[in-house]
Amino acid sequence: MVKEADLDKIFHTYKPNLNNHERILEVHDDSLNYLKNNKEIYIKLADYFCAYYEIGDLIPQTLNNFASGHYFPYSESYFELENSYQLYLEGFYTYSFAALRSVLELGILGISFTVADKEHKEVRPWITSEKRTPNFKSSLKKLNSIPFFKEFDERFNYVENVYDVYDHLSGFIHTRGYLYSSTSKNKGNINRFNEEAILEYLRNMFSIISNLIALMLIKYPIGLKSLPLFEKFGFNSLAGGFLEDYQVKLIKSVLNKNELEFIENISDNDCDVQSIVEQIESMLI
Repeated sequence: MVKEADLDKIFHTYKPNLNNHERILEVHDDSLNYLKNNKEIYIKLADYFCAYYEIGDLIPQTLNNFASGHYFPYSESYFELENSYQLYLEGFYTYSFAALRSVLELGILGISFTVADKEHKEVRPWITSEKRTPNFKSSLKKLNSIPFFKEFDERFNYVENVYDVYDHLSGFIHTRGYLYSSTSKNKGNINRFNEEAILEYLRNMFSIISNLIALMLIKYPIGLKSLPLFEKFGFNSLAGGFLEDYQVKLIKSVLNKNELEFIENISDNDCDVQSIVEQIESMLI
């Protein structure tokens, strides 16, 4: 029997424990060095992270929905994005893909709660854990109730593309054979740096962020209007629902050009959007 005084030493040197913290730190350093040596990728990664962070300010905070939990799907989605990044840096590739699926699932779920502008009620059974998380396909189906979403989907195959990414990432959760295993992505049974796995992570991450931001802008087209919020309101700015110029520029940079043009057309021709913009811009400082 192992003595308590020897437990830590024996456990960490016991042969079946092939991985160790030192090796994982080496993978982390290798991953960061890879990004530093590939500055275009590093900059793009930073832009997508920042864009998804900033888009959170677009979610309305009203008297009806404030503190209802309607913001939680987005905030948890962003938290999972950070988790996925840290996991990928350390070579936990399959787990980083699983976390990416949560980013996508929670992002879609949050918008599906808003389709009737009753997110403060729709979210309650789920956020209180009284009901299971809705099926991903059912959440996608609910998006058809958002104005202009059907047209957007028909033109850009949004639902099909998003579901393909979801299905691919689901393979890592259920270990869909060797190609979706940790052994495959690490090319062995220990954590090690793998450029192929990194590039696969980045492709999926970029796709997810771009698709979620596009969806949020279809739901809230005023998000493409740069508003002088600090100039007009100072430190007592509006709580959610609007974006500053720097945020809009960043968000536009991660969108497909044709998709952006489609959503800009929605925003430019929305009477409510134009009315709000005019009201804010005409305010005295």
